[in-house]
Amino acid sequence: MPVFEAFRLALQTIRAQKLKSGFSLLGVFIGVASLIAAWSIVNGVNRYMTERFAQTLFGVNTFQLRRRPMFTPNVPDSVWRAWRRRPRIRFSDAEAVGAALTVPVITAWQSDENVSVFYGGKEARDIQLTTASDRYFDIKNLRIALGRPFTAQENRSGVPVAVLGDAVAKRLFVDRTPLERSVRIGGIAYRVIGVVEKQGSVLGFPLDRFVVVPALSPAQNLVNPPGILDAFLVKARSEPEMREAMEVAEGVMRSRRHLRPNQDNNFVLDTSEGVQRFWAGISRILVVVLPGVVVVSLVIGGIVIMNIMLMSVAERTREIGLRK
Repeated sequence: MPVFEAFRLALQTIRAQKLKSGFSLLGVFIGVASLIAAWSIVNGVNRYMTERFAQTLFGVNTFQLRRRPMFTPNVPDSVWRAWRRRPRIRFSDAEAVGAALTVPVITAWQSDENVSVFYGGKEARDIQLTTASDRYFDIKNLRIALGRPFTAQENRSGVPVAVLGDAVAKRLFVDRTPLERSVRIGGIAYRVIGVVEKQGSVLGFPLDRFVVVPALSPAQNLVNPPGILDAFLVKARSEPEMREAMEVAEGVMRSRRHLRPNQDNNFVLDTSEGVQRFWAGISRILVVVLPGVVVVSLVIGGIVIMNIMLMSVAERTREIGLRK
């Protein structure tokens, strides 16, 4: 049979058997679409975790000197108890590490606690209060939408000024400008000097429910005891320079803690790698599970096509014999 004639008969059959043809196409579509969707989900979430989630938490080419890791899923109680026995990070530790770094870096202090923020008769609850030094905004890539960030001089002097997250500003001030108005944090009046540009959310976690105040301002006592930090942030220009800075920081801290060569660090130099390792474990599970879903979809699509083909052949057995 000529090729043209075969195509003509095929088109005639498709027009005559629209429902069967539609089911056949549906079976093919289910199989192919499932395969593409599975690959897209894994690849898309991987990119999201590495480019958005991890970088939002830590920043690019950034590490944090901490008492314990920031991201700690599924940690045994014994490990938690060991972490709690570690010495806290002090202002003097941050100053010593910062002074020892020879590569070009940006550094900042950071401590966090959840508080309520008040203005007039309004209250914003469960707000992250961050006490930080002035370069915190640069390290976290926080863009100021209104007003300005606080300065190094304001931080050193402990001036009670505050920069609000977008959600806090909208909750307390609605359609009024918050600039030069005073909010109360832990009973302390803070003058609002800036509002950060809206960031949205990451994996359902809101990124705009925060207030940033100078690390040496009175609110520091709401977060930590005097002279104590949650983290010392260091941002380098490139990953090799970050690694070099981490080596220097580790050496300084081990010397200050009088650790012997055979003793483990009683502090951590935390990076986004911890989050990425955690996600890699989840990703491996998805790689195992999703192909199974794809196989089931392909089998279902194959069964649909097989039954339709069987019905088509059974109905036209005589015609097939005559055409042969």
